[in-house]
Amino acid sequence: MRKLFIYFCIFLLVALLGLGLSPYLRVAAFNIGLLSEEIPVSGTGSMYPTFPKSEGISEKAASEETVARPLMKKYPSGFSLFGRHFFDYRLKRGDIVEFENEVTRKITRDKYNEASGFVKRIVALPGDDIEVRDGFLYINGRRQEEPYTAKPRSTYGGDFLPDCRLLKIPENYVFVMGDNRKASLDSRHDIAFLPEKDIHYVLPYANQDIYKNLWRDASRDEQYAHSTTLAAVEFVSALNAEREKRHLKKLNLDNLLSQSGTIRAKAILESDDFSTEATRSGLDLSRSVAKSGYRNIILGELLTRGFYESEELMENFREFPQSAELLYSDEYQDIGVSSVIDEIRGCPTQAVVIHLGGYKPPNYDKDEVAGWGSLIDNLREVTPSWEKLKGADTINQEKLERLLYLLNIRLDNAVRIHDRLSKNQWLTEDEEKLVSMDKDLHNEAQNLINELNRP
Repeated sequence: MRKLFIYFCIFLLVALLGLGLSPYLRVAAFNIGLLSEEIPVSGTGSMYPTFPKSEGISEKAASEETVARPLMKKYPSGFSLFGRHFFDYRLKRGDIVEFENEVTRKITRDKYNEASGFVKRIVALPGDDIEVRDGFLYINGRRQEEPYTAKPRSTYGGDFLPDCRLLKIPENYVFVMGDNRKASLDSRHDIAFLPEKDIHYVLPYANQDIYKNLWRDASRDEQYAHSTTLAAVEFVSALNAEREKRHLKKLNLDNLLSQSGTIRAKAILESDDFSTEATRSGLDLSRSVAKSGYRNIILGELLTRGFYESEELMENFREFPQSAELLYSDEYQDIGVSSVIDEIRGCPTQAVVIHLGGYKPPNYDKDEVAGWGSLIDNLREVTPSWEKLKGADTINQEKLERLLYLLNIRLDNAVRIHDRLSKNQWLTEDEEKLVSMDKDLHNEAQNLINELNRP
């Protein structure tokens, strides 16, 4: 075996010397992992900051732009000789891999009209237990220090690996994530467990020193634990910048609306009820706003869950037409932004609530306004004639007192309502009730008048 090994070394040396002369030998060297080759990385940004991301262009254009060409080794590599395997490489946590399968081909075809593979980082190996909690990655119960991630405490769950769900990596599979955790479609989502057989190239973690100057100091990431990630002022500023582009007035960040959002968010987390109807908590938009003391005519609400920063939340809402319609409506003048963290079934969760308030003139029908004016004139004309009958023996004084009470109540209500309508102001909730009551008051008064006019 010793002679065999010596012969092999001599063979290897001769092969290396011939690499520059023979393309066949170079191909062989690539296949056994002796040489690396450039693998193009697109500018979609999922591996930022390790690899750059494209700026100022569409997502499709970014997918077509090559921003890096890292030297990666073929995987699997090496060869067997007389029962021994040479130059094989075993995957490790932190390795960057290129892979392609039916899932990646479908995703890229749907998004970019061209099938291709992905480049991601291995974060867990076969047999590992993986969990994401409060923005951190845990492997086998230990929080991972990840300097290559774009931002601290930015790892959150997806459909395949939700927050606070423990998963064990099966044999012959790995778990991959992008370094830009909030902008990466990876094993947390549709990729799921990645079969090792689908990996074609690997950049070992030990060979990534040239990228470390792009990474963060992650030693103090723990200080961000269980803290809100959304800054209301930053979000409103970003939103107003977008509104200005659409020639809309800026929204005013209102403290009372922010308080109503906080009231709503706390109720959402306590009841684990993210429905707009607040079926479990009972504290919906209108009740939360009423509790805060904010008063306005038009109200709107947006709510979501997740540890978003300002620009990330803007991007999230842009994806949903109904949300964008509210944010870019000209009906609102005020906005409140609230984010509250609590635990739902032991899992840290951030609820984000945005409340909008605004005023829009009612523009009442002229005949409706005139009708209330005529009612006032009529009541003022009729009431004195009935007041003259007070003390008369020929009339039921008890019914007369009731009639005068009804006439005066109707007059007071009509004056109040007519004043509001004349100023083109919305009726308050109490005034709406008065409008509904007037028909009953009119019917009762008319019945009394008929009884009192009988001989």
